[in-house]
Amino acid sequence: MFNRWSILLFLLAIMVCLVSCGQKVKDSVAPLNTPVQYPNSPAKQIVVLPLADYTMGAQPDDSLRRQVKIYEALMYRLAEKGFYVPLKEDVVQYLVDLGVIRIVGQPSIRSGSSCGLITAELSSGWSEAMQEEIQKLAVMNEQLGNSRERYELTRVGLDPGTIQQIGRRFGADYILRGRVVEYEVRDGNTLNPIQVGILPFFFDTSSALLFGFAESERYDLWQDLAVGAGLGSLLGSYAETPFTPPNKKTTITGGSHPRFATKSVSHEGGYSDHAGLNAAVWGAAGASAAYLASKGGHVPQAVVQISLALQDASDGRIIWANRVEKRVEPKSMWADPAARTQIDKAVEEAAGALIINLANALAKSPVENYAAISNVQPIPIPQENEESEIQEVNDPIIINQQVFEDQGT
Repeated sequence: MFNRWSILLFLLAIMVCLVSCGQKVKDSVAPLNTPVQYPNSPAKQIVVLPLADYTMGAQPDDSLRRQVKIYEALMYRLAEKGFYVPLKEDVVQYLVDLGVIRIVGQPSIRSGSSCGLITAELSSGWSEAMQEEIQKLAVMNEQLGNSRERYELTRVGLDPGTIQQIGRRFGADYILRGRVVEYEVRDGNTLNPIQVGILPFFFDTSSALLFGFAESERYDLWQDLAVGAGLGSLLGSYAETPFTPPNKKTTITGGSHPRFATKSVSHEGGYSDHAGLNAAVWGAAGASAAYLASKGGHVPQAVVQISLALQDASDGRIIWANRVEKRVEPKSMWADPAARTQIDKAVEEAAGALIINLANALAKSPVENYAAISNVQPIPIPQENEESEIQEVNDPIIINQQVFEDQGT
């Protein structure tokens, strides 16, 4: 019987090993089944111009990468709705030829000859460890040079003549312009224990309840330490570990009769001042727990706000305008906390919300049931001293703000 089970387990282990061979493929972006656009195709073509960048704050991407990521998201969503977009490189080059923008830096693909001296030096007898370090420095230097490349506007606005030129150059029906207002990663302000963890939730809520919100992270830490040390000392004064109290020993002498018996109490072992010692130990443990809790509980929140305007390529009239802001943060402490993941999701959601609204506006159909714009209604653009309303969707990850819409004929 033992041999039979051993053979079965061995065969099962072989099957698991064979099934585990290979690679796991996950499509983060699936290709679209879009038809080919022929010259007589009824599909509309939209030229997406580089967005004006007004972002500030802790930005995970440089200016050029922000443009590329937002452009790719918009192009994907436009293709999904049946609109075709010219290549970004062609649009940028034509705008450079018109003098609308100027490229700061050299966004060309660098060849290996630019690092010829370093390559020749590496092949002259350096150790493998030194070669790896020099190669890492060369790559970092290359990335630093790429990060300085960006677009610089030479004109604040475009006149109708320039809009018509761009439309004729690419045979487009519409010109899509806009600006990036927010593109940053912040520290999310939440007390959800599923997102921040049990210890950060406990200490943050306790210190906020006792002291209120601090002016800086340093004061937050001092408040958490005070709560942890105080609570640990209070509970530790009643504890009997690690310093145990003395054991009481009662001795009766003088016989068994109560009138002649004498009772004496003595203490053996332990510590007479165990309460103070335990209070100090558990107070230090509480302060240590508070310090560790202050190092966790940070929830990265990506914020992306994009404003778009659609112009008729024939006369430059604005026929649609809208904006949206997306805030994305991990749903729980087990989700991916990388800032890149949050910002990519925010860009995709913002692009999806705007393009679906644009497609429905052009088709003159009601807005579809989409998380980004499910409850948005066209409202007049607010005048001075009016505050924009905030609209939230019942989704713990993505927070949507009100979208202003100005549709023409």
